[in-house]
Amino acid sequence: MTLFSPVNGDKVSEEIVHQIEVAIVSGHLRPGHGLPSERELQRRFEASRGAIREAIRILRQKGLIETRKGAQGGHYIKEIEISQASEHLALMVRQKQLPLRKLLQFRYGIDQAVLCVALKEATEVECRKMSALADRLLALCQADTLDMTAISAVDRDINLCLVEMTKNPFYEWVMRTIQLSFGSYDHVLYEDPHARREVGINWRCTADALMEGDIQKAMQWFGHWYVLLERCLLKRYGEEVFNSGGDQIAPPGSSSGDDPSARGGRDGAPPSGVGAVSV
Repeated sequence: MTLFSPVNGDKVSEEIVHQIEVAIVSGHLRPGHGLPSERELQRRFEASRGAIREAIRILRQKGLIETRKGAQGGHYIKEIEISQASEHLALMVRQKQLPLRKLLQFRYGIDQAVLCVALKEATEVECRKMSALADRLLALCQADTLDMTAISAVDRDINLCLVEMTKNPFYEWVMRTIQLSFGSYDHVLYEDPHARREVGINWRCTADALMEGDIQKAMQWFGHWYVLLERCLLKRYGEEVFNSGGDQIAPPGSSSGDDPSARGGRDGAPPSGVGAVSV
């Protein structure tokens, strides 16, 4: 079988890139496999040296190949890692300077889907792990002294635990992207003592709902978490910046909230413009 065929036209380099991409996706070229030499590629594609080198540059820029030096030098197919794709997408989100409101709406929708799947797929062991993490987070949130490093670590672990319950790598990929592009804003929930204690209670109640397999309660407490975050972001940045985005958005500062234990669940509505999920 001939892997590559001659190319012609005005976009020679792009066509070469396309043929190599197809070979990678189809499995004819696997991670660790080397591309033919540049001279051999010139022969197979019937293309100039400049066109081949431009195609190599594009493939390298896309993260599909790497160039090695030495006796075993050449161009080799790279393993495409989810983390790299997530970082590229997160960078794009930050560069676009999308409104916080839009990011919050999107994240809320994804988190609802994660929670629904987690409730169906989670094992008892995973639920107990979530419960233990919620206890740890609550203790840190109720402590007199703020330990943001410890809180951030437990917050990360509890979110990771939830997405692992789904047994679905696609959710892990999307959630990693969300954390990279938006996760730093979660700090507004922990920097104010009152809001911090409220969030700790909220996670504790969410874990209880997961243990009980009660999707309605879990959704209510999860929705309440987003109400708290939206409230804190609005207080930190103001309505105009929250709704328009832009470079006015600085690192998170202080925030505040109410006591959810007095209400026993969600107060108000999910992030602006997001409807409730039917359960």
